[in-house]
Formats: sequence, structure tokens, C-alpha cells
Amino acid sequence: MSSKKVVFKGQVFAFSGKLMQPRKELEELVVKLGGEVSGSVTASVTFLISNEDDVKALPTKVATAQGRGVPIVSEAYIGACFAAKRLLPHAKFVVKGSGPGGVAKRKAKAKAKAAGAAGGEAPPAKKPRVAAAAAAPGAAAEPGPVMTTDKVAVMPSSGLADVAKVVEEDIAKGFVKAKLTWDVELILHDPEAGKDKFYNMQLLASNDGDQFWAVQNWGKTGMPGRTQKDGPFESLGEAKKVFRKKFRSKSGNVFGSLSASFAHVPGKYRLLEREAEAAPGAPPKEAPKPAKWQYYLHNKVDGKKLGWYDYDEDAGKNMEKYYQQFVRDASLNVRLIQSDYFKYEVDFTHMHQKNTKSGMRRVIRRVETGPGTRKPSDAAPTEIPEPALPDPAVIAAAAGAESSTEDEEAEDDAEEEEDEEMEDEGAEEAAEPEEEAKEEEEKEKETTMSTRSTRSTTTTTNQDTA
Repeated sequence: MSSKKVVFKGQVFAFSGKLMQPRKELEELVVKLGGEVSGSVTASVTFLISNEDDVKALPTKVATAQGRGVPIVSEAYIGACFAAKRLLPHAKFVVKGSGPGGVAKRKAKAKAKAAGAAGGEAPPAKKPRVAAAAAAPGAAAEPGPVMTTDKVAVMPSSGLADVAKVVEEDIAKGFVKAKLTWDVELILHDPEAGKDKFYNMQLLASNDGDQFWAVQNWGKTGMPGRTQKDGPFESLGEAKKVFRKKFRSKSGNVFGSLSASFAHVPGKYRLLEREAEAAPGAPPKEAPKPAKWQYYLHNKVDGKKLGWYDYDEDAGKNMEKYYQQFVRDASLNVRLIQSDYFKYEVDFTHMHQKNTKSGMRRVIRRVETGPGTRKPSDAAPTEIPEPALPDPAVIAAAAGAESSTEDEEAEDDAEEEEDEEMEDEGAEEAAEPEEEAKEEEEKEKETTMSTRSTRSTTTTTNQDTA
């Protein structure tokens, strides 16, 4: 056996993001050198091959690798090991910003550079704001241990599910007691404009209660989206500041305010309420019966027989999730659900789905399952909807050779850039103490509410090719 064959013996590589060299060629080279390739960042993965842009976007693979301490290196590492005929130390190939504090370091450097461009010598990079807050004289100490909840799952894409929990607070104001859960789901829902997106947020505390994160996950409805993780902070107050600021930026509302309730601001995200809990002493609410989703194939596709077909597992879970949202909020009767290749307009009122690219419409149904339920009829629907015209936006995109994936990445990049601009604005940072004082004054006058949301970022898969 040649020495090259054992270069990567015992090493498992995963890949993320767009690379300079075709991924297939890199994977083949890894295997040729005795290594293994994994489609996801499992416990056995020893290296994640990525790039700076991908690390900045923080997709699931990157977040998981960071959470597990897996080195994130550039594709040049594979070529260097191949040329050296041995496994090289990876330190020189680590992707910029992938290590602890990488994002904070980049932002500090950018601020120093901007200050130098404005004239004069650039001041030294600031320490993370958490350190300044901890050392600030007269800073209020966090009252008691941090409360968390097990009722809300930590976003899997954060990579922190095993080490942190969602923050939850019991707050009393006079005779009024309330519970505030730092977990929200915001949606931007405008079917007529072709928009249906989500923006999920969580405030997390480590299991030891000494580190805190503000996590955001956003994207098109039906897709996993992208994840950004701010932290870890040593102060809960610093993490709360980031959470509140982004909540206000996306929704135009103050987080936790009850005096005016949540007011939807046109053009911004609105709050998606979670199912209300039963009142104290009242019997628990009956959970929805388990169900599966089916669509009726009324034309010949790939040799399939006409009839009812089950949605794929992940797509079925998504359909049930969005249906339950419709049950709680009738304005969500029409949803635009994105899959890897197609976008579907789902009408829960008339129980139709439309492929926005082809215009093909199909009848759909929700079938309850479990003990005591009847077998659904195999009969065809009484009415088959006629095909509709494809959406003009889809036609325009096709003419411009733009894929739905590229569109999604552009929108996600815009969301991310907006967040970074908000964090990096010097004027806003200088005004933070005054803004915090105003927010604290508002909170003294207001009682708080529990704002929770269900979440699911499983991908809706394509159900037909017609």
C-alpha cells in the first residue's frame, strides 16, 4: 500500500458551502487517501471543509461543527496533505472566523479600520462588549440563578442543543404574575406579493448558567434557512440586549410588552402565537389527533397510477405544522411552501396545492390516523381543479436563469447583512445606554406576556414533477 493511501486513515471529512474545486473531486481524493466522507457533521467527523463566506452564514453543518469543536478548514488542506503525503497540522488551514470569538474579532477589526479611514490613528480593537459590561462600575448584577425551560426545544441548527436551554422567566408585578419565554417565531406572510418567510429567535443559557447566546434562524417557509449565533456572553443582560434589538428591528415591537399588545407593522414580521396553555385548574387541552397528508394524482406522472399518495415524511410534518398554524390563525389559510426545486401555494380553505412553476393544481387532504379512525376512501375527489397560470415572478426568474435556491440565498444574505449593520453602527452603540433606560422604564409600566412559538425547519420535499 502506498504512503498516499493512508494519509487520511481514521479521518472523516464533511463538506459545506460552495468550494473552488468540485466537491465530488475532493470527496474522491479523500477516499483515495484512505479517508471517509460524511454527508453531515456526525460525532465521527474530524474535519469540516468550508470557506469564510459559509462560516459567516453559519449553516447547520458549521454550527454543529463549532458546537462539537470540529476543526473547520479550507479545501487547500486536502491538497496540501496530498502533496506532503502525510496528515499535516491543520492550524494554518483553519477558516477565518470559525474559531471561538471569530465573528467578534472580525467586527472589532472592521470598526478599527473604519475609524482609521475617517482620519487619525485607529484606536485599539474593543474588547467584547460583555467584558466591558462586566467591568462597568455600578452595573446591576443578574438577580439569582437563571431560569430555563425544557418545554421548548433548542434550535438544532444552533449546535447548542446538548449544552444549553431556552431562558424562561417568572415575573411578578403587583398582583399580576406572568411567564416570559425567550423563544419566538416571526413570519413575513404576504402571498399576493409572493412572500412567506420565517424568523425564529431564542435566548439560550448554558446548562451551567455561566454562558448565554442569542440565536436566530431565518429563511423561506418550508426550507431549513440559515442560523446566526451571537455569543457566548458572560452576562445574561448582554444576550438579552441583542435579542431585544433584533426583535424590535424585525417586528417594530418591544419584546415582552403587553400594554399595547403586539401590533403588526406593515412590511415587517409579525408574531406567530403558540397554542395557548390551559388556565390553572382547568383540564389540559386535547392535543390534535395524529394525521397524515395526501395529494390526489389525477394525471399520469412517471408511470404512477391515478389515486391518493402520501406526502413524504418531512413534507407531511411541515404540512401538519402549517395547518395547525392556520387553525389558530385563519389569515394563514394560504401558504407559500418552498421545496428544494419547487414552490407550492397551499390553500387550506379549499384544500388545494398549486405548483407555482407549472400551474398544476391538486386536491389535498388531511387523514387522521391512530386507533378508532376509519380508512380513508380511495375514491377520486368530486372536483378536480383546473391548472392555473404559472406565477409571473416564476416566469421572470426562469427567463433570467435564476434558481429558487439563488433567490433564497440572496434574501438570506440581505437578512444577515441587515443584522450585521444593525450591530456595527457606531451611533446606535453610543445610544444604547439611553435606549436601554427607556426600555427599562417601559417595562416598569408594563406587564409581560409569554411569547412562544412552534418551530420546525424540516425541508418540504417535492411531491410531484408535473
